[in-house]
Amino acid sequence: MEFSNLVNEANAALKRKKIQEAIKLFDDALKLNPKSIEVCSKLGSLSFQVGDLDNSINYFKKTSLLDPKSSLAYSNLGIIYSKLNNQDLALENYLKACEIDPKNFIVNYNLANHYFSNNDDKNAEKYYQLSIELNPQHFYPYNNLFQLYDRSNNLEKLEKIFNNISKLFGRSPQVQFLEGTLQFKKKNYKETIKIFKSLKLNKNDYQKSVLIANILAKCHDYVGSYQDAYNYYSLSNKIIESTFKNKFNKNEFNDRVSKRLRSITNVKKELFINTEIYDERSDPVFLIGFPRSGTTLLDTILRTHKSIEVIEEKLLVEDLMNQLNHYIYNDLINLNSMNNNIIKKLRDLYFKKREDVVDFKNNSIVVDKLPLNIIYTAELNKIFPKAKFIFALRNPYDSVLSCFMQPFLPSNAMSNFYNLKDASNFYDLIMNLWDKYQQNLNLNLKTIKYEDVVNNFDTSIKGLLKFLDVEWTNDLRNFHLTASKRGIINTPSYNQVNKPLYKESISRWKNYSDKFSDIDLKLERWVKKFNY
Repeated sequence: MEFSNLVNEANAALKRKKIQEAIKLFDDALKLNPKSIEVCSKLGSLSFQVGDLDNSINYFKKTSLLDPKSSLAYSNLGIIYSKLNNQDLALENYLKACEIDPKNFIVNYNLANHYFSNNDDKNAEKYYQLSIELNPQHFYPYNNLFQLYDRSNNLEKLEKIFNNISKLFGRSPQVQFLEGTLQFKKKNYKETIKIFKSLKLNKNDYQKSVLIANILAKCHDYVGSYQDAYNYYSLSNKIIESTFKNKFNKNEFNDRVSKRLRSITNVKKELFINTEIYDERSDPVFLIGFPRSGTTLLDTILRTHKSIEVIEEKLLVEDLMNQLNHYIYNDLINLNSMNNNIIKKLRDLYFKKREDVVDFKNNSIVVDKLPLNIIYTAELNKIFPKAKFIFALRNPYDSVLSCFMQPFLPSNAMSNFYNLKDASNFYDLIMNLWDKYQQNLNLNLKTIKYEDVVNNFDTSIKGLLKFLDVEWTNDLRNFHLTASKRGIINTPSYNQVNKPLYKESISRWKNYSDKFSDIDLKLERWVKKFNY
């Protein structure tokens, strides 16, 4: 078959949505005409569409060789490398695309998205604005700029961009969604309820459906309609659960925790005593705890200190554990058999990855904050024998309720928070493990209660700084001003980090006490143990 006929057949297959058939026909056409830029680029796009990223890279690389001025080939390579989490190569290709065609809307928009997803708010803002200049009628740069200002808690710019959006795009459902988000940001809760209750969105828009239900829940909570709030929180969780029920399973994560609990029970404390000095690098500080127990508040306070750097919820420890399991096979008892060479190798891996995500100053204290790293305490204590652990603690009822209220990104672990019973069981499981860790490990540990930070800030934080061997500075009291300068904030609590201390979250669970009636005993044990 001739080249042109193969291309026509391939395009016909695409119209019938026969993608694999189209790929085969385009591939046959490319063999007849290896210099066809159009076919090569088409194969790159189709390979990406079906998840064949390796071939997609090869086709777009070939496209760029055939046409060195193809900015879209480089921009598409940037998208693929981003998906593969190779951010350096992604940026390199995005910048090359911009160099070739600086006035291309798609190229600038893709680069802006790259900077946004990598928390570079200044460059994200710059390229979104350039995208708008290049194509003022395209909705998504405005929308993403709105999201950027929302995530960075910049209310002034948020209002300004919304005014531009409403003038250009009228009262479409997408604009009304942004209006509701803005009113919520401005604490106009009754107005937010009015907007979101009347909003007609595509039912298949999972993300917006979850956010609307969750914001409606928060609004009803703030105005004191607790039953309505509970119903909307339940609806938000139900949408997430039904959407991801075949992808994530809490039992898989909980079984891993239970296995650890059984393993650590059989490990004697002295087996983990380690005075070895592996290298000259200072061991990390790990900020851990049950989710929604005040780790974000402590993060914001600590990063205000000039001698402290905080790594915010990066998967450094999880990556480390994946490597470690090649040696211990998910059984803590095998930690004792690890030799020094293995430990040095694992330390090198952690510190190298840490350097890739944070540019910290010499001699600064580095705090690695991710609450559920609590389950890896035994391994961390073995690999980093001089590590310090900050355990963030909050009233168990408030922690569990807050997790139920938060629409976390779906995962096996977060699947425990769709209802209060599962969340309480998960709390009990995690705290049982933590209790065993404290009994069986020699931890350099400081416990910080959320309520103490709120009610007695100076005493609580001075005690924490003494533990970290740094001096108190008065600017710590204005930690919320530091938060305002942070740019894009990734923690689920991004709406709260730039606020001064407030007491409304303490004992909030009492507004929902009837919802805990059948699970009180599960949490009461920990209420007593932690002296609440």
